[in-house]
Amino acid sequence: MAATATGFVLGALIGSITTAVGSGILYWKRERDRTDRLRGALAAELRTYDYLDEMIEDGQYEAVTERIEPPTVYGSVGGDLGRLTDDEITALVAFYADCRWLDGLQDPEDKKEGIDRVVNHRRTALEALENRSNAG
Repeated sequence: MAATATGFVLGALIGSITTAVGSGILYWKRERDRTDRLRGALAAELRTYDYLDEMIEDGQYEAVTERIEPPTVYGSVGGDLGRLTDDEITALVAFYADCRWLDGLQDPEDKKEGIDRVVNHRRTALEALENRSNAG
C-alpha cells in the first residue's frame, strides 16, 4: 500500500514538473516569436522609407520635408518597444525623431547636414533590427 501511494505521489510530481517545464518553454517560444514579428514589422516599415534616401541623395531637401510619411507600425507598438534591445530602441527613436523633425521643416536648404543624418539613422535602425532577427 505504501509503495502504491509513493508511486502515485512520484507520478504526480513528475507530471507536474513536466507540465510546468513544457508550459515555460511554450511561453518563451511565443514571446520570442512575438518579438520577432515586431522586429519584422518595424523593419518592413523602415524599408518603406527608402524614398527618403533617394530624395536626399538627389538633393531634394524641400521635397523631403513635404513628403515624409507618418509612421504606422512605430506609432502603434509603443508599449511593445521594451521587447527590443537597447540598441534597437535607440536606433528606432533616433530615426523616427528625425521624421518628426523633417515633417514640414522650414528652410531645409540651411539644414542639409541634419537632413543627411536621416539616411544614416534609418540604415542604422534597419541594420539593428535585421541583425538581431538573424541572430535570434
